[in-house]
Amino acid sequence: MVKVVRREEGFTLVELMVVVLIIGILVAIAVPIFNAAKASAQQKTCWANERTVEGAYESWQASGGDGTSLTTFAGLLGVLSPNFIKATPSCPASGTYTATFSGGASKPTVGISCGSHLTHP
Repeated sequence: MVKVVRREEGFTLVELMVVVLIIGILVAIAVPIFNAAKASAQQKTCWANERTVEGAYESWQASGGDGTSLTTFAGLLGVLSPNFIKATPSCPASGTYTATFSGGASKPTVGISCGSHLTHP
C-alpha cells in the first residue's frame, strides 16, 4: 500500500480569487471618492487664485491705480506684477482665467473667472 502525503501549505485558487475580488471591490469604491476629492481640491485652489487676483487688484486701486484702461486678464497681471502679486496664478485643472471689468470710471471692479470651474462664491 502506498501512502500519499499531502502538504497543507499555500493557498487554494478559490482563496486567491476571493482576495482579488475583495481588493477589486475596495478599489471600485475608493477611486471615485479619490477623483471627487481631487476635483474639489482643484476647484477650491482655482477659487483661491481668483480671490487673490481680485484682492491684489483692490490693493492696486487703493494705492492709486486707475483700472479704467484695463481690458484683459494679461493686462491686469501686467499692472499687478510684481508689486501686488508675486506669481502668475494658474488653474490646477489647466483652465484659462478671464477678467471682467465693470463699474465704470467711478468705481471700477474686476471679476476673475476660470473656464474650467464655476465662479467662486
